Amino acid sequence: MKDLLTSTFSKNKLSQNIDAYLKENYAQFHSPAHCGLLNTRDLSEVEGLDDLQEPQGVLKNYQDECAELFGAQASFFLINGASVGLQAACLVLKIFLEESKNTKPVLVARNIHKSVLSGIILAGLKIEWLEPTWDEDLDIYTRVDLPEKLEEAYSALIITNPSYEGFYSEIPKLKIPLIVDEAHGAHYNFSDKLPRSALQYGADLVIQSWHKTLGSLTQTGVIHISKNSLIQAQYIQTCLKLLQTTSPSYLLLESLCQVIEDYKSQGKEIIEATIEKSSLIKQYRVENDDPFRCLLKIPGYKGQELDEILFSRNISVEQVLENSILAFINPGNTLEDINTLTSTLSTIKTKTILSNKSKKPLVQKGILDLRKEFFKNQDIEIKAPCPPGIITKYPGDEN
Repeated sequence: MKDLLTSTFSKNKLSQNIDAYLKENYAQFHSPAHCGLLNTRDLSEVEGLDDLQEPQGVLKNYQDECAELFGAQASFFLINGASVGLQAACLVLKIFLEESKNTKPVLVARNIHKSVLSGIILAGLKIEWLEPTWDEDLDIYTRVDLPEKLEEAYSALIITNPSYEGFYSEIPKLKIPLIVDEAHGAHYNFSDKLPRSALQYGADLVIQSWHKTLGSLTQTGVIHISKNSLIQAQYIQTCLKLLQTTSPSYLLLESLCQVIEDYKSQGKEIIEATIEKSSLIKQYRVENDDPFRCLLKIPGYKGQELDEILFSRNISVEQVLENSILAFINPGNTLEDINTLTSTLSTIKTKTILSNKSKKPLVQKGILDLRKEFFKNQDIEIKAPCPPGIITKYPGDEN
């Protein structure tokens, strides 16, 4: 019977394998307990669907295709969000530093995602903060400038590039491990009109959140290891098995596989069509480095006030900042969406009232042991605004 089933399934198409399983109308004496009542495609590791913890069939094939598509040595699916990839990357880095007996601190950009902080605590990395450039007009961090003698003073570098708001930092090839949170930059691989991807400028580990720019389901991402990485690929899979769920959603996995199929065949067209749609939004737009990240600032308006105006016109945006808002321009947006936004912006007139400025985050100096501070403090408080923004409080924060 198993041989018959195996011949039904494809090594190349997860969707076809799900269809083949459902076509047989099996009585499902396996998880999930709803047995398809909530969603027929919400399955577990049944025949033909492979196992994300130990991929050997269709999922391994898709991960190999993903690596080829992005020019990576290897790629691994994330269905606990890019967050689990960033946490795994921190554990992998700790293994590397322990093996090389490197006790220098890791330089970490202050505008990291909360999950990087979690990874630093889990791994027990000793860090120093790198302060990005602060834009006083926008009240946000933008780009990072690397310090002199970086490779002599630090064991590794962890940065967010691009930033949440679409600001891009030029990074040279380094002799120390470089981990890049590229959650908002997976689309860079598909157009020469966009900045270079982290894999192109030599990052060792690159973590992407595909639902943010490419169109997979929420909670999906990929971690890539570069072809010339200082870190071994086997460590990534080991650490992911330690952190990632053993019950992966096949709804999420199918969406990742669908993105790979779509972007292999027409990735350039999808991304450049989105760039073209974004170019139609001109009024009140703040210049940044990424057309997928539309920062809007209208003199005299606080971000919250502007958001309320747009929401009353059936426009919902990604982030509300102190004096601006952030709208994601997505492959899924229609021209009607763009026209609705541009026509609404054209009706809003500037005001002479000056907006308030938010307080620039204070950056603690010196080497920090966040794991030690986390476990010794019985009144732990970690603050990070959501949608993900700058961490405002962390274990051992003296500010």
